[in-house]
Amino acid sequence: MSLRSVLIQRKEEVVAENGMVVAESVEAAEAGIEIFKKGGNAVDAAVATSFASCTCEPAMASLGGGGAALIYLADEDRVVAVEFEGRLPKAATEDMFVQDLLPLGVKPHPSFGWRGTRNNVGWMGYRSLGVPGQVAGLCQILEQFGTMSLEEVIAPAIRICEEGYEINDYYALMIGSEMKLLQQYPPIDKLLLPGGYPPHSASAYNEPTVIVQKELAETLRKIAQGGADAFYRGDIVQAIIADTKPHGSIVTQQDYADYRPRTYDDGLVGNYRGYKMVCMPEVFGGIQVLQALNLLEGFDLTALGHNTPQFLHLIAECFRRVWVDRFRYMGDPEFEEVPIEGLISKEYADEMRAYLNLERVPDEIKPGNPWHYQGDGRAPETAASPGPKGEGRNTTHLCTMDKDGNMVSMVQTLGGGFGAYVMSGSTGIILRNYTNLFNPEPGTSNSIGPWKRPSSHDSLTLVFKDGQPLLTIGAPGGRRVITSVVQVLVNVIDFGMGIQEAIAAPRIHIEGSDPKVPEGKLVRDLFVDSRMPLEVVEELEKRGHRVVLKPDGSFALPIAIMRDSEGGKLHGGVTVPVPATAIGF
Repeated sequence: MSLRSVLIQRKEEVVAENGMVVAESVEAAEAGIEIFKKGGNAVDAAVATSFASCTCEPAMASLGGGGAALIYLADEDRVVAVEFEGRLPKAATEDMFVQDLLPLGVKPHPSFGWRGTRNNVGWMGYRSLGVPGQVAGLCQILEQFGTMSLEEVIAPAIRICEEGYEINDYYALMIGSEMKLLQQYPPIDKLLLPGGYPPHSASAYNEPTVIVQKELAETLRKIAQGGADAFYRGDIVQAIIADTKPHGSIVTQQDYADYRPRTYDDGLVGNYRGYKMVCMPEVFGGIQVLQALNLLEGFDLTALGHNTPQFLHLIAECFRRVWVDRFRYMGDPEFEEVPIEGLISKEYADEMRAYLNLERVPDEIKPGNPWHYQGDGRAPETAASPGPKGEGRNTTHLCTMDKDGNMVSMVQTLGGGFGAYVMSGSTGIILRNYTNLFNPEPGTSNSIGPWKRPSSHDSLTLVFKDGQPLLTIGAPGGRRVITSVVQVLVNVIDFGMGIQEAIAAPRIHIEGSDPKVPEGKLVRDLFVDSRMPLEVVEELEKRGHRVVLKPDGSFALPIAIMRDSEGGKLHGGVTVPVPATAIGF
């Protein structure tokens, strides 16, 4: 392997006393800080940041998408989780794309690998739409746990719509790369491709592209005045249906009217080296975060040394084990049995740790049996593999924390970059591609079905030390979210790093065996940050890894806030080579 130059960038860690917002866009973070300065708590700031994200991150967040929030309420000393991913329409059927399936091997889905569909109708366009959960989730969270009015927290988002926001270089590249698809589904092309040209062509002449959204501003005003009812049971949904039904959408007004978010009294709880970990339950990536940490807890990582070949090989093999189990067992617990308790049990980790090859990449790897550690120890007959889930730049994350210790980790997603590429022109809302996350072929446990929820890799996590709030973390980035969050947590807990240093440190990613290939066959590709020393890369290759070097920013985009246990100061950290921003006051 030849020597090469490496681009190294950095960001300063932000420290504040009263409140902190970390988000993937500057405008969204500024909206949250504005609410903090007006006396809002961490929940108020999170909801304001989220609404703002829906106006200025068109590939990642929208009122037509969904997400989830993990919230710690300091005065009650409790965690609450709210899932608002949304649902497939009730008219959805597992064979709705059968007539559109392409032959095996012909243009398979680019992120998931299953059979493709003619004109990509299974993952974009009007037939891919579902019922968005974003507005219902934000309104419920604010009403139950916030202190400010809906009008107050939506005001910054309305202002962004009316005054406009500048397309940054990151988004200019993204929009330009998706130009053909955006042009295929008007009117979204008129919003993001003014004049029919990608925005970055204008920025070359120091003329920034400014996106103004008058229709979306009016939609937000209606929500501010009428809450979720205005969206799901008022003229907003009527307008959305009128804009989409003539083009083939099967989503109905009744689907919208029947939608409700799901609330959990607690998150998914685990512990790592005495630190309490609380993750988003059920269909999210927290199960595998806890599973990986359980495996790693049996080793002295500090003695191995940070990012040494021995350390990285161990991390990789733990991730490989986690992914094999995820591919085998994960699905929606509403529709199938999932061994969540067994997967996150310490006893299961003890058993699986004995199978880790600490010297070389193993010849094969197969799922364990977590059912031994749950219920009566017997696997239900219905347990089956849902198949792989996808990745891509389609989610955005935010975290907030205030001086009282209230903290929020919240994810928002459009399911795929720019969602379905469909925009309701009369409302200004970009709509999510819900069928994208399901196998269009009938007969699998991840096939399309009425009212199903999409599953997610998003790994919202809250960390507590000695009963006190310490850390809120999350990341967008598809499959790489799980491995990213685990490595940042290890950097903080095992190696004592500050939060910005922990996020900026080079990382790896691996996914174990692939369910699309014969059982037990390994995926040997180990994605390694190109900033890793050459001697480390060479040693990993000697151990049997097929190293694929990737630049910084290719390993999900974690953001986090950490609380100083002694002084109570808040430290914000964000991924370096993207517009992610930490702002405190």
